[in-house]
Amino acid sequence: MSAAIQTMNIEILHAHPDNAAADIPAMQRHFNQLRKKLAKEEKKQQKFVQELDALCHTYAEQVVPEMKNNHGILKLLMNRLIDFSTRKSLSQWHREELEAWIHQLLAQVAEYDPIEATAIAELYMDSQYEAFGKRTQVPDPGEFDEFDPFGPDEPFTSGASEQAYQTAPDNEAQSDFFGFDDIPDSDSQKNSRYFDDFDADPPVQPAAAVLDEKWFKQLFRRAAQALHPDRERDPARRLQKEQLMTELLHARDNNDMMTVMTLYQQHVNDDSLQIPEFAFEALCTSLQNQIQGLQQEKMIHIYSDPHRARVHDLLYAGTRKKQQQNLRDVLEAIHLIGQQIPEIIDELRNMNDLKRELRNRQEERYYFMTEQMVDFY
Repeated sequence: MSAAIQTMNIEILHAHPDNAAADIPAMQRHFNQLRKKLAKEEKKQQKFVQELDALCHTYAEQVVPEMKNNHGILKLLMNRLIDFSTRKSLSQWHREELEAWIHQLLAQVAEYDPIEATAIAELYMDSQYEAFGKRTQVPDPGEFDEFDPFGPDEPFTSGASEQAYQTAPDNEAQSDFFGFDDIPDSDSQKNSRYFDDFDADPPVQPAAAVLDEKWFKQLFRRAAQALHPDRERDPARRLQKEQLMTELLHARDNNDMMTVMTLYQQHVNDDSLQIPEFAFEALCTSLQNQIQGLQQEKMIHIYSDPHRARVHDLLYAGTRKKQQQNLRDVLEAIHLIGQQIPEIIDELRNMNDLKRELRNRQEERYYFMTEQMVDFY
């Protein structure tokens, strides 16, 4: 919709022509700047989605096969740790550290073989049940902690972030300019599924929004009547209008006035669209909300899928050169893991060796957390 928004011919319908030169030009300049910024941000969003999709493909083609190469030694290490986990001489913090280690290794296996990861997880739970009479709660492969070769030993999980980014912003104070309670519907419209909610009472609106809703309502009503699919006999055009009507209703529900005006101008009136002075402030607010909403959509796109979030955190960067460097770093880290695990296995000969390794891992995690706190503050 951004291209159409940029090319819309919008004229101001002055309420007080004598005062127009003093007030309106600055407001219109602000409006035009926001309109261009929205179009620019939408293009950046499209580019970001394409780049992240390409990185996901690269991750599957290059990173996952390298991880598979470590499977044999990973499985050997996990079996060794599962055997140690049944020893009763471990303290509580030892068991928690050991369990976190096992979860991390399971997450790596789940990257390329979730069935195998599930089988090992069940083996671990069965061993705990046989040794202690209780089953340790191990997440499903899809819920394993994310594997991050550059992160702490207890990797970051995206569940909390995903929930936070999927939480909709508080828009209750934003006005709904598209209520239609004071405009009567025809009988045919009342029987249509597209007009079922037009008679609902509009939400309480701020005083500034109540200046004059009628212009917005009539604009939407005329666009909806022009795009009504039930009046089309041609199947192709009917399908097209169904899609346009869905877009129009979505714009109304999200107070996206620019999309409503664009659809109106494209399908009702090709001439210049005259906007009352009072509407410009509301239009600028709508554009600002859309610009802010793009950032939220970006975060939802990243963190709504654990695999996509992992690829973003490991590989994504603002430049192609940096993305390639991130890929090389990840591959190098995986290769290094493959060299270190056999050494760790050789060192885990008895319980003293295990406890020493668990202590080292704990200290490394605390050091990592401290460094992050220093960077944060």
